[in-house]
Amino acid sequence: MEVKSETDDHDVAARHQRADAARNRARLLQAATEVFRERGVEVGVGEIADRAGVGRATLFRNFPTKQDLVVAVVAQRIHEAIAAGRALLASDTDQELLFPFVRELVGLQQVDRSLFEVVGSDELLQLPEMSAAHEGIIEVIDELIAHDQRLGLIREGIGAIDVLMLFKGACAVATALAEAGPQSLDRHLSLVRAAIAAPGRECPLQGETPTLADLKASAAH
Repeated sequence: MEVKSETDDHDVAARHQRADAARNRARLLQAATEVFRERGVEVGVGEIADRAGVGRATLFRNFPTKQDLVVAVVAQRIHEAIAAGRALLASDTDQELLFPFVRELVGLQQVDRSLFEVVGSDELLQLPEMSAAHEGIIEVIDELIAHDQRLGLIREGIGAIDVLMLFKGACAVATALAEAGPQSLDRHLSLVRAAIAAPGRECPLQGETPTLADLKASAAH
């Protein structure tokens, strides 16, 4: 008969502790994502702990500061986008990949706008977690660009930073013209698509040209 040693019991207990810690961290990240989305990043950490069903001590063991929690949530969202980009690249398709990916990125930023605004500072971008996430998204975008260039869909000379700057511009426009509805975002995404399209490729613009009245209406809210 096999006799369990104290070392075996200790190993089992350690595995359970690690599993519990991983579950608590995942619950905290999910709760923080939901609460930040609903209420903005100004919400207190106590509400996040309550939503996750853990105590504040558990929250602070995982995330010593609120900034740590915000950065972890945004990094997770970026890594989810990276995984989506990798899945597109692995699909072995001859269809356009870059623009659908950019469209999803814009949707992600619009949903989690307050989070992305908080981590937009140069100081936070120097953090290892955020730096790794940005490097990963740039790498994926460059590969998506190369894929679409091989198909003759987008112009040569375009790089990931070009695309990210256009992406940020589209998000800014969507914010500035929020009262005009989702068509303002669709229109400026179609402008982005036209800007990066290969010469001779037709990319009709969507929607109507924004007016000064649209800007004033959004500014008033």
